Amino acid sequence: MRLAEVPEGAEVEVLSVEESEITPRLRAVGVLPGVRIEVLKSAPMGDPKMYRIFNKVISLRNSEANLIEVQVSEDSPLPLTFVGPGDYKVEYIEGGKIARMNLASIGIVEGAVIRLLGDRRVQTDKGIYDVGFGKLSKVHVLPMKALFKADNAK
Repeated sequence: MRLAEVPEGAEVEVLSVEESEITPRLRAVGVLPGVRIEVLKSAPMGDPKMYRIFNKVISLRNSEANLIEVQVSEDSPLPLTFVGPGDYKVEYIEGGKIARMNLASIGIVEGAVIRLLGDRRVQTDKGIYDVGFGKLSKVHVLPMKALFKADNAK
């Protein structure tokens, strides 16, 4: 996966960096294989994006970020729009009070275990709901298997 494809809030590890005229600048700010990068936020139209590398915040255009091959960290929460069907724990919800109240009314709250179905509907302890793409993108989750691995490692 390329760094430009990674959603906001996710942490990734750099696998490789393609050679180009900008590669020396990327190396100078710390973009090297094995380094962790956090995607902070993007411009309203999605380009450029801001990233945290070590304690530095940098901005890269998508054309520059496409040079960087990455792997999403297992312990990094991802939006529901970015994951496949399965069981997930809600880590955090972006948005204001009304959005949180609407999601809470159908059982989507931080710490809840939910199931994403193949047709993009969400099953909670209160039922099965068609939440909508916009709200799905605000719900950040961790897969239950990743949680199980983390619990066993302790």
